[in-house]
Amino acid sequence: MVSSPKVPSASATAQAQSEYNTNTAITQQLLNQTDQITPYGNITYTQNGNQTYTGADGKTYTVPKFTQTTTLNNQQQQTLDQAQQAATNIASTANSLSSSGLSQLSQPVDTSGAPALQTSLGSGYSSTLGNDYNTSLGSNYSSNIGNDYSTNLGGNYSTSLGNGYSSNIGNGYSTSLGSDYNTSFGSDVSQAMTSAKNAVLNQLTPTLDRNAEATRAQELASGVRSGSAAYSANEQSIGDNYTRAANQATETAQSVQNQLFNQQQQQAAYTDSALLNKANYTNSAALNQAQFGNSALLNQAQFGNDSTLNQFNAQNSAALNQAQFGNESALNQFNAQNSAALNGQNFSNSALLNSANFNNDARNQYLSQYYQQRDQPLNELSALLSGSQVTNANTSTSATPTTSVEPTNYAGLVEDNYQAQLAQSQGLTSGLFGLAGAGAMVGGSYLGRK
Repeated sequence: MVSSPKVPSASATAQAQSEYNTNTAITQQLLNQTDQITPYGNITYTQNGNQTYTGADGKTYTVPKFTQTTTLNNQQQQTLDQAQQAATNIASTANSLSSSGLSQLSQPVDTSGAPALQTSLGSGYSSTLGNDYNTSLGSNYSSNIGNDYSTNLGGNYSTSLGNGYSSNIGNGYSTSLGSDYNTSFGSDVSQAMTSAKNAVLNQLTPTLDRNAEATRAQELASGVRSGSAAYSANEQSIGDNYTRAANQATETAQSVQNQLFNQQQQQAAYTDSALLNKANYTNSAALNQAQFGNSALLNQAQFGNDSTLNQFNAQNSAALNQAQFGNESALNQFNAQNSAALNGQNFSNSALLNSANFNNDARNQYLSQYYQQRDQPLNELSALLSGSQVTNANTSTSATPTTSVEPTNYAGLVEDNYQAQLAQSQGLTSGLFGLAGAGAMVGGSYLGRK
């Protein structure tokens, strides 16, 4: 009987994997501890014993300990010594400044020597313009243009064109075209249409009658009897010939009627046009005569009114200019007086304001210098304490090369080995069962033959 492989121990596998990982880490550390020799100094690694630790399995493990040593050349070492000495000097100076600055801060602030703050401009400052400032233009200023200004154009201005102006064109103008003007034209042409139709029919009917008699004689000769289909067709054809002749006569009569109508219309239009032209000529002459007379009267009235209006405007313009000249003179005098009063008051107020600002600026300058002297030691101390750190000597060593060592996947190898053994065991078991089945089949067949 084939047995299955034993399942690997998880703790034993984990312990072995941990040992492999430790060996990998030690190997990687040893590979990365490369000594460096540069123009600025050297870096060396030396082992200084071992270090032990207890693992998760309770066992004690030992790993090596190393020391990294950096050695500067003479110039770099002197630079580092000087930088450290400078840092010591700065710290000593800061300590001295803190002692003197703090002792000065222990004294209370004394601003008694500062000029007094001026918050008032004094009684000389005025917010009024004074008695010299006037808000009235005086009696010389007038809002009335005067008696010389008139709103009436006078009796010479006329709004009527006189008796000679006529709104009637006169007896020579006529609104009637006379009894000869036709609003209708021509006589009844229906009789002419009837006559034309009868004339056409009288011309076509004998021929139609002869054709009909010939057709009926041919029917008798051919043996076509009344009531037969051939007889009915021939009669229909004879009737159609008479119908077409009647339609042709009607169309000819209508054409004759239209020609007569058009002739009468043209004759009436010619007569009416002549009467209309005559009436237009007569009325145009009467209208021109009336317009000529009225235009002369209108021009005469406009000339008189224009003269009156120009005289009226000239008189009013002179009165208006005189009033404006007097008012502008009064207004200029008013503005000059007020401007002088305002400038004088502004000058006085400006002098007082400048004096107050000068005094307050002197106080601000005193206080600024006082606090600057008081804060100077602290500012210097703060600059020393908050300044940049002293830079160490530069070894300019290149980065240590690093080597990566992949740890051994012991747990994976153990698992792969177990799966391979398990697959092999299962394959053997399957093969044995197959052989057993085949033997049974062979035995059964043999027994069957017996």
